Amino acid sequence: MTESNMLYFTPLETLFAAQRSQTQPMFLTPQRNTMDWQEWLNRVAQWRQALKAQTGQRWALYHPCAGEFSAGLFALLSLNKTACLPGNRQPEFVKQLSQRVDGFVGDFENLVPTLSRSSDAPVESAITELADITLNNHEPLLQVFTSGSSGEPQAIPKTLRQMSQEVMHLHSLWGHHRNALVTGTVSHQHIYGLLFRVLWPLAAGWCSDSQPCEYFEELALRHYPSPSNSEWPRLLVSSPTHLSRVPENLDSAVSHGLAEIFSSGAPLMRENSLHAKKHLGTGVLEIFGSSETGGIAWRQQEDHAAEAKWQPVPGIEVRLTENDTDISDCLEVRSSHLPDEHQWYRTSDRVRIDEQGRFILLGRADRIVKAEGKRVSLDEMEKHLIQLPWVEHAHLLQLEGARTEMAAVVVLSREGQTALETRGKRAINVVLRDKLLSYFERPTLPRKWRYVDALPVNSQGKLQRLALQELFKKETPTPVDGSNNTRPSLPTTLSSNETEGQQTLQLRIPEDLLYFDGHFEQAPILPGVVQIHWAEHFARNAFSPDGEFLRLEVIKFQKVITPGDEVTLDLSYDSVKNKILFAYHSPREQHSSGRIVLAAPATSPAA
Repeated sequence: MTESNMLYFTPLETLFAAQRSQTQPMFLTPQRNTMDWQEWLNRVAQWRQALKAQTGQRWALYHPCAGEFSAGLFALLSLNKTACLPGNRQPEFVKQLSQRVDGFVGDFENLVPTLSRSSDAPVESAITELADITLNNHEPLLQVFTSGSSGEPQAIPKTLRQMSQEVMHLHSLWGHHRNALVTGTVSHQHIYGLLFRVLWPLAAGWCSDSQPCEYFEELALRHYPSPSNSEWPRLLVSSPTHLSRVPENLDSAVSHGLAEIFSSGAPLMRENSLHAKKHLGTGVLEIFGSSETGGIAWRQQEDHAAEAKWQPVPGIEVRLTENDTDISDCLEVRSSHLPDEHQWYRTSDRVRIDEQGRFILLGRADRIVKAEGKRVSLDEMEKHLIQLPWVEHAHLLQLEGARTEMAAVVVLSREGQTALETRGKRAINVVLRDKLLSYFERPTLPRKWRYVDALPVNSQGKLQRLALQELFKKETPTPVDGSNNTRPSLPTTLSSNETEGQQTLQLRIPEDLLYFDGHFEQAPILPGVVQIHWAEHFARNAFSPDGEFLRLEVIKFQKVITPGDEVTLDLSYDSVKNKILFAYHSPREQHSSGRIVLAAPATSPAA
């Protein structure tokens, strides 16, 4: 790390003693108000006052405002209490969490009794006391959770030493800005957002956006003018979910002032990286790692070059697994980002390392499976599929049932979509299988195929494997009339992407849907009442709102939906007004929209 990089940097362990102006802006609200350094210390002291009287050791912490969240986090750490950081506050997850913690801190939307920050202004001695605190960096006082993309989220213990070392390494690479505004499209409740949107800015003395942006267009409104009326450079913390969908006609105000763009969660396809660079004005810095390992390496794709190699982050050692013929090409890491910085940690990532220690990814060792008694790499099969002009993305999986079967979920290119519409699904299946026969034996090829508009990922860009498996399950019909008819009464869910308070579903309308009967015989269309019923059904599953159906508002039915159509259903939930907002649309037209108003929920007892 250069001396200039270190000039304004404070290690997390001694953060409270940072030599900063009291008016240094630390967090920016969407209304362009700021929480400065003095106010942040006040918030920490207020949380300390509230927590000191509590005997519990383990506390779940969630707050949508990064500033308030960080103040609660450092108050817990200052008292040597364990902070458990759930990635979301979905009711079922919060219910599971209540069996593992002693209390809840922050904002859990009245799902559980929650400790509030002290409303009393902290006395001067309480704030002064903070400056003398050196935080415990050896005990695992942090618990972060995996994304849960392949099952129930798992808790991963972290020490402050691990997090502090990683922040220091990030700053050694990209900490050359004196002032900066850190904006993001990812949640600070996950380890990537926690490091890049909260811990690193606090250590560097930068201002961080308190709320993530849902859409790129919002970035045009997130600027901080310095006292000299010049705008600070902006660092964008994003993910493949967003960076693979940068609009062609993006307003230039979005990219204005962007100095760095970071991405993590999954490798970003080279063409998407270069597309983002073209429209956002700067290259994308990708970070490779996991919740368990922390950051391992980084790369940046360049124009007119081969796939960029991953370069280890400073202080990280890498090597290939030794003396194990089955997984001899797996990556091993020795890092201060790990619980034991002296031990080598074996990952499941297959790599090829060059003489300079840079590497390329070859796929996952845990994705080498046996199909009909033969070993096959799912990553390799996917690679061959996406090289075909009809295929944009693909994911292979094994389905366990009476027999183990290979299955494929495919996102078609425009050319592939045209072929599907003109030739039909069975013909496309045959073409793709025949192409794979050039590389793989017939018994190992997929037997089942699903074509979707997008692979299901969460807000961090992680593939939702459970959602992929759901594509191959037959939904049990649940007719609203309570009949025993076995024809489907729900659409087929092709993909689902959920963020805080919002959900987008890609749906296919079955040709034999129960509700087409009598509506109308010669040209069946999907009844409006069924569209409303489905919107409420999916919204209750996603957001678990209280209250019975009360009334409808601003309902519009614009274009009919017919058998076999694929439509997008956008859902959001306004918890303050207890309303479900929905809209059905497809690439060329809007079908329907409106609001479902629910009766006022019962009030939870105050904590």
